[in-house]
Amino acid sequence: MSLKLIFEIHSTYVNERTGKSAKGRDYKLREQEAWVQIGDAPYPQKTKIMLDEGQAPYAVGKYQLHDRSFSIGQYDSLQCSPVLVPLVESVQKAG
Repeated sequence: MSLKLIFEIHSTYVNERTGKSAKGRDYKLREQEAWVQIGDAPYPQKTKIMLDEGQAPYAVGKYQLHDRSFSIGQYDSLQCSPVLVPLVESVQKAG
């Protein structure tokens, strides 16, 4: 059994926040709102997708996670930082 995650982007608006860390370093966060349908849940949940500096916002549409979304982090733990790719919903019918 596999878990199906479908992300839906409704707006290309990017929220940018800047500030100084506790160590005095400047930072800038860029995030885009998305809605994610998790498996057979009855309703999608709001989430935020972090964007890299200079990365264009995702276009309005449906997406799925790219394999690059997953990595092994500190202490060998699984980490997920969503990288989205357009959802392919085309179903080919046998002739």
